[in-house]
Parts: sequence; C-alpha cells; structure tokens
Amino acid sequence: MVPRPVSGPLPTGSEPVSPESEPHAPESPGSASPGPDQVTLRRVGPGGTWASDSAFGVAVVTLWHRVAESGGAVGFAAIVSRAEVAAVVAGLVDDLRSGRAFGFALNRHRTLVGVGVLRPGRGLSRHTGEIVAVMVDPDLRGSGSGTRLMTALLAQAHEVGVQKVQAAVRDGAGLEKFFGRFGFAEWGRRPGWIRVGPGQDRDEIILGATVTTANTGTAASTGTAASTGTAASTGTAGTAGNATPVSTSNTHVISPGTPR
Repeated sequence: MVPRPVSGPLPTGSEPVSPESEPHAPESPGSASPGPDQVTLRRVGPGGTWASDSAFGVAVVTLWHRVAESGGAVGFAAIVSRAEVAAVVAGLVDDLRSGRAFGFALNRHRTLVGVGVLRPGRGLSRHTGEIVAVMVDPDLRGSGSGTRLMTALLAQAHEVGVQKVQAAVRDGAGLEKFFGRFGFAEWGRRPGWIRVGPGQDRDEIILGATVTTANTGTAASTGTAASTGTAASTGTAGTAGNATPVSTSNTHVISPGTPR
C-alpha cells in the first residue's frame, strides 16, 4: 500500500495516499472498450495490464492526496502536501513493480479512482499477508468500489497461498463493519497510536481474517476481474495491537466515506 511514512500515496506502515496524475490503463486483449462512465478494474505490476511505473505513482499520489483532503482515514491529516504523500508512495510503487506486493486499480476516464494493495509475508510468515491500502475516490463513495477492490485482493491472496490477512484501521473511522463483511475481526489494538491532531489520539485497530473461498468471492476474481464495493479508510502507520501478534509493516488502508 513499501516505505513506512505516516500516510500518503502508496505508503507502507501508514495510511494511504492519493495519486494525482491520471494514468492510462490499457484494455485487456479482446475486451470491448468501456463506456465513458464505466469503472474498470486492472491488475497492477507484473502479470497485470497496468504498469507500476512513475506515471502510476503520480496517479496514486493524486488519488491519495484527494482522499486525505476529503477527510479519509488514510494516514494523513486533511491538510497535507503532495510531497509528503509522494514520499510514501515511492516505496509502494517499487514493491508493486518488483512483485513484492500485489495491486489492483480502478480506472474511469483514464483516471485512477481506486487502488488496493496486498503485501504477502516472507519466511515463516509467508502464509500471511497484509492489506496495505484500499481507497476509492470520494466521488465513488457508496458505489461498491471498495468491495470490488477487497474481493480482488482476497482472491489474489487465495491464489498465491496466503491463508491469513490483516489490516490496520483507525478507531472511530467506522471501518470495522466494512471489513467484517469479509470475515475480519479485531485481533488487537495499539492505544493512542494515531494522532489526528493536538490532544486527539486514536487507537489503531488490527483486524484479521482467514482467507477462504467465501470471503474471496468464489475464489475466482483475481487478475483483471473482481466484484464490487466501496473503499474504506484507515488510521495512520504502524501495525499491531495489544498482546496480539500483528505484522511489522506500517501501511494502512482504506478510503473515505461509509464503506459499502
């Protein structure tokens, strides 16, 4: 979702950022051209139809920045510079390019309007993974885009052998219900881990789930297809909760608005 800045585009260990430019997402071979208002889902990076290049990175920064300014819990305050977001996104783009992470992007009018990133674990934790980011443009709130991204990410996790996944969200953002629809439950929390302002500390909640054919939307939508939903937004960087094992990465997710 990768670096560990507090928030910004494609950060790790922090809330998500917003991309700015609008990269062009090539159509899948043999597919019909989408209508003017159609939102298409694309796999990012190796094996996908959207390259994890500098143009994509700029687009993520723009999206992340836009989501943060709209009040989304994506690791940054509402007033944040693009440079801060870009600093976080750089590492995420590198992870996607190298195949260290898996990503999916939503495209409308050749503009990035949603992004989701899954980072599998390594070594003795290679059967686990972390939802690094899930965010959708404010204009798509309630459209089912978040669910669409989550379904694709969980299906990808299932495909590569990831059996358990976690996500870190900001307390008070109302994301537990969204993730709960995919089988996520609270594994722990870090008290006062996220500071949204002077004297305004929020807990970071660690949510986790076992990957099954049920929450992957029939074990099929990976690659370019997926289901629907909106995005959610999370807190800031960091992982972990009290006495509950959590990953050591610092990326957080989710988009603005009420998750659907």
